[in-house]
Amino acid sequence: MADIAKRRPIDWLIAAVAVGMSYYHLDIAYTGGYEPMFQRTLSYMFGVALIFLLRFPEEKGWRAWASGLFLVMALLSIGYPVFFTDYIIDRLPYVDPILPLDYVLGICAILVSFEATRRTINTTLPLISLFFLVYSYFGPYFPWKLAHKGETFTLIIDHQYMTYDGLWTTPLSVFSVYIFLFILFGAFLDRMGAADFYVKLSTAVAGRLRGGPAKAAIFASAMTGTIMGSTNANVVTTGTFTIPMMKRAGFKPETAAGIETAASTGGQIMPPVMGASAFLIVEFTGISYWEIVKVSVLPAALYFFSVYMVVHFEARKGGLKGMPRDMVPPVWLVMKEGGFFLLPPLVIFAYLMLGRSVPYAGIFGILTVVLLAFLKGAWRLIKKARAEGVSPGEVARSVADGVWNIFLAMESGAKQTLPICAAVATVGIIIGALYQTGLGLKFSSLVVSLSQGNLFLGILLVGIASFVLGMGLPTSAAYIVLSVMAVPAMLELGESIGLTMLAAHLIVFWYSLDSCFTPPVCVPAYTAAGLADANPAKAAWAAFRAAKGMYVIPLMFAYTPLLLIGTKPLSALEALVAAIIGFTGLSAAMVGHMYFPFGAPMRALLIAAAILLFWPGIFAHTAGALILGGVFLIQRKRLLVEGEPGAASPSLEAA
Repeated sequence: MADIAKRRPIDWLIAAVAVGMSYYHLDIAYTGGYEPMFQRTLSYMFGVALIFLLRFPEEKGWRAWASGLFLVMALLSIGYPVFFTDYIIDRLPYVDPILPLDYVLGICAILVSFEATRRTINTTLPLISLFFLVYSYFGPYFPWKLAHKGETFTLIIDHQYMTYDGLWTTPLSVFSVYIFLFILFGAFLDRMGAADFYVKLSTAVAGRLRGGPAKAAIFASAMTGTIMGSTNANVVTTGTFTIPMMKRAGFKPETAAGIETAASTGGQIMPPVMGASAFLIVEFTGISYWEIVKVSVLPAALYFFSVYMVVHFEARKGGLKGMPRDMVPPVWLVMKEGGFFLLPPLVIFAYLMLGRSVPYAGIFGILTVVLLAFLKGAWRLIKKARAEGVSPGEVARSVADGVWNIFLAMESGAKQTLPICAAVATVGIIIGALYQTGLGLKFSSLVVSLSQGNLFLGILLVGIASFVLGMGLPTSAAYIVLSVMAVPAMLELGESIGLTMLAAHLIVFWYSLDSCFTPPVCVPAYTAAGLADANPAKAAWAAFRAAKGMYVIPLMFAYTPLLLIGTKPLSALEALVAAIIGFTGLSAAMVGHMYFPFGAPMRALLIAAAILLFWPGIFAHTAGALILGGVFLIQRKRLLVEGEPGAASPSLEAA
């Protein structure tokens, strides 16, 4: 509570808005929510007010005036549908006239959304949204199949501001019901010290293995990913500890940054949070959240295994060993000190397995964290009381500290949601334009046409589109836009092989993550490079190579039964085992080393074996396994004869 005295009045106002925002979303989860227009707009008003307030303490002169102006515009334009919900929902869209006030406030709401997104993310998303507004109006002037009749200014404002199909569309609903709650859950766990425990536990489990610090980074990022929805936040949280350890162990700075980026990207596919996109998939598909989580566990584990094997072969190539025994804490001691941090995520999983609602699972997860924090504090006081006694003042201070930590967790959680809050409304403008102009259907038919009816080519085109969009959009935004445009095309192309809607959405979601590690624009990789004092471009390429599973596994969603663990468990397990062996071979090929280094012919052979193992069918799997087994036996026999080879500097650049 030492920072209370340092807080200025503006800091208290910001904190009050943030805590009020958290309380409001907890209330939504507990009560079941309110009328959709009221609920979504009030949720968004909290977010944009907080975005503009946060700049006030640092801004001076015209910048402060600009923030003040945008704050007033936000309160008026977004407060209008909050306080006049009945007027909005009772009018007939596109039939009842638009009032002059509706025009003015509609324009203000769009401008506020653009500026809020620019401040929290970047300028790319507002510019893309602006393009779609221009496209809506100037439709007849666009070439080829992109042309349409064009919409009037009145219809654009009506559609974007006065209906559920623009600013206030489905993504904002998902944010208010699901996304905020689980980010808040992560903030409570983080405030309690869970991230530090996950790093310690990962070091205890993997630290003494070959290349231990890098393997610990993988485990730490996977566990941290269960409570965080941001790759960048995962990099900063775990990379601060793991990157220096990797460098001390002998990994090059670029390699350390690449491994951390690849591992942290996997945090977005790790249940239960899954980068917030799991909740969007629920809303778009109608499939239960538990079903999505259930089928996502094995692919997520497979992805982390693919990164693990790259690390293992890099460590062998560099002749690296594990961490010294005195630097690795015993697992039992780490679990004794913080094993209770594993309980809140397990409570959420258990609650979902029982078929209860997702919001209630989030509430119980948060309550579990608060209860554990209370028990931890109480146990500390009891031990102190037995040893030296405790005064009433110390008990009161302990209670006050607990309440203050709840306050700080609610404040921090609200602030962490702001980029997503800004993005979902601005993406709503894009979705509104796609529906209003029919571009979504045109894009879908275009993908079908260009792919010549071939699903593989269609998925490749979607991957390219996701990469281009991902250079400017956050993962959730890229997924939302692509799911509207690309999923119908994929379902049409995959009808002959029985491609399911869930598989199509997961393919789009996984490919939406590639901007985290694919050059030239990959902010998490550059963040990790900064922590590692590494060359950003080389770190990005190292991450690209380590995260190869992010390109392969989505193809398996389409062509193998990997997602059918609930209906075809034996087939799914066969695909999983084959993929594990396949990633072992592919990782060795990329690193150019198993027990000994090898050249291009052996790499090509291993890549061929990996392709056979990824491809469905027992004969393909058997052939791939035999090829890989033969290479392994050759390398193993040489090891028995010659012993361990000399060390080389570990670097993914050689891949």
